[in-house]
Amino acid sequence: MRLNPLMRVASAATLTMACAILLSPLGTAVVAQSSQATVSKSMQSTNKLVFQYKAPYFEKYLTTGTAWSYLKAADYGYAGETVKVKLVEGDMALAVSDSDGNRWIPRWYTTAAAKSITETQPAVITLSLNAKLFLAPGSQLKWAASSQDRKLIALAKWKDWVGVMVSPQEWRGEFTVYRPILLWVNMKSVVSKDVIPAGILSQGSAIGDDLARNVTELLLQKGDNDVKVKKLLGNPDVTEHSANLAELGEPMRIGTTWRYEHPNAQFAVSFSKEGKLEAWKWILPAGQELKLDAYAGKDYGFTYDFRSMPAVMTLSSKPVWRNQGNLNYAYLIGATDQVLLMNGDDGGFSGMHHDASIYAVDGASGRKLWQVNAGFGMYSASLDHSRNTAAVYTAYDPVKKIYEQHLRELSLKDGQVLWEKQLPKERQSQIYAAKDIIILHQMPDSENAPGLLTVLDRATGKQLWTKTLHENQEILSTESEDPYILLREGLELLALNPKDGNRIWSVTGHGDINQDPQTHPYYSFGNIQLPLQPQQSSRWFLVGDKWMLLNMESGQLLAEYPWNRQERFETTNEQRYILVQRSGGLSDYDGSQIEETVLYDIFEKRALWTLPGKAVNGVLDSSRLYVVLGGLPAAIDREKGDVLWQMPVTTTQSSTSYTLDDMVKSHYALLSKYLLLGYGSDLLVLRKEDGKVLGRLHDNQVAFSEARYRKGIEGLLNVSAGDIYIGSSNGGLARYHQTELEKLLDSVQ
Repeated sequence: MRLNPLMRVASAATLTMACAILLSPLGTAVVAQSSQATVSKSMQSTNKLVFQYKAPYFEKYLTTGTAWSYLKAADYGYAGETVKVKLVEGDMALAVSDSDGNRWIPRWYTTAAAKSITETQPAVITLSLNAKLFLAPGSQLKWAASSQDRKLIALAKWKDWVGVMVSPQEWRGEFTVYRPILLWVNMKSVVSKDVIPAGILSQGSAIGDDLARNVTELLLQKGDNDVKVKKLLGNPDVTEHSANLAELGEPMRIGTTWRYEHPNAQFAVSFSKEGKLEAWKWILPAGQELKLDAYAGKDYGFTYDFRSMPAVMTLSSKPVWRNQGNLNYAYLIGATDQVLLMNGDDGGFSGMHHDASIYAVDGASGRKLWQVNAGFGMYSASLDHSRNTAAVYTAYDPVKKIYEQHLRELSLKDGQVLWEKQLPKERQSQIYAAKDIIILHQMPDSENAPGLLTVLDRATGKQLWTKTLHENQEILSTESEDPYILLREGLELLALNPKDGNRIWSVTGHGDINQDPQTHPYYSFGNIQLPLQPQQSSRWFLVGDKWMLLNMESGQLLAEYPWNRQERFETTNEQRYILVQRSGGLSDYDGSQIEETVLYDIFEKRALWTLPGKAVNGVLDSSRLYVVLGGLPAAIDREKGDVLWQMPVTTTQSSTSYTLDDMVKSHYALLSKYLLLGYGSDLLVLRKEDGKVLGRLHDNQVAFSEARYRKGIEGLLNVSAGDIYIGSSNGGLARYHQTELEKLLDSVQ
């Protein structure tokens, strides 16, 4: 008996069964595509068309014989968007683009008729046996649904036509994420209609995650108001500050992000302050292979994040305070007992870097005390704990919009200028510090004038002495707690008296002169110095063919390690041990081809153990060494080198050897029973005992930008005196009390 179309709200049981049917592939028609050459003969030239409604881009020309597997969108064109069209053939038009190449669009979506499409509440419809699915209402292109494809999701209507969703049979391509499309069926072919209850992502919704994902692809568009989105999706599980919604170079815009968190899928939607949809992101398991570069369309605000780890839920935690900066990235430089010194950065580099800043935050309240804007020029800062001051160098004045070099000594508490020098504009400069002085390095100019070392009294800014630098002389980075100026001269390392430049001590190396890799923008080789930890009295230096651990006061050689061009190492939180990474092959060190990692005792001059693969970020704690092994958090037995646990993953391989490495965004923070780690874009909480991921800490987006690896690893996550400080990639800086956070974590285990 044939049923008359009727409107009803579907039960949970009905929807659960329908979802399984709706997401199974549509029946495959016989492939009988016309050849491209035959199609082109009858096409007519045209110029530009404007989309009147959201429409799919197809990679292939469609015919009535096209296989269902080709009915998938490689991207969408949006209402109001102009597209350049080269050819028109029946219902299809060939769109051309310098960036995206040639793709096909349904021409009907560029006509005035498409303006009248209205979106409807999602509903499950049942089609009659003879129903046809049309590319557009009344189009020549149409397909018959097979007997098992009678139930579809209706999302739109136009006159007496219903727009139904067709999901891709395979939506994860090698390099592309494919999207669902709308096909059209006449109302006469609809047998029944079951309305899907609002709130398709609410907890307890009968709609499956994959079906909900496809619906969001078609119904959510930039500019939608939050009322519409909430009606469709339901109330969010979590509300947070959004990422920066502005383009690079524009003033920062922070809005609100809603998160919908399910065990196997998570969805984040971000709104402007005005409540308009600006971005969304689906967070999903990566499958067998982890890829970070799958193309999800030209609108980068609407994208996918494929994770190698199981989905993590948000832990509801509240910081003591949260400071909001005005640039994307907030890195900690250092702190006194009252003030935090921060580096703000827009994350750009080369010609895309527009803004940076140095600013101070009150440790008790989180209030910003002062800020120096550096624009896109070079800049640096040096904190003096004993004086409660910061020296700030800027090469560009963003107010005047000119290159104008200034060196200022500022009071930490209020930013008052204690003294200031305008430097010659002919030379680029760098600043360092040592006890009671500022070291000004004016680099050689374009006419090959030699570099110049000038030493300034920290209290007054007055010049104490100056020294011309030869071509083979290099000033090494030092801080205000260091006793001397360090100068590398070929195979010799010299410590100079800050007062007069006289030599205090020196060490001489042998062999070839090798480039010290500690300034590499993508790694943190050598000395790891977390900004809230006491300044180390000894430090590693590469001198000739040996790494030397030298006492900064006396120059005494405490330990050494041979230089090997295929090895790099990093220090741990215990001076005695370093982590050495060894790459394979016969060439220089390759961070993507690490064969093994060694825990090395520098005083006994022996390897304790060797692990296959790459282990970094080592932190020793009692009988364990916590590392990131192969891009994954892990715990290693300190004495034996056995892997005690490693974070589980859903993937078996990565598209590149860098993929998992790129997930780690901070050094570990050790709590009594837990580990904190910036991973992906989240601040993860792991249990020390077994590595179980308890969740992500609420409202913390932790990441660093390209070429800022050391800033991120050292400056995004720090613990000191019972407080935890977390920087971010959306300008936030948060302070937590360690005891309060641990009480919360104890309650959620």
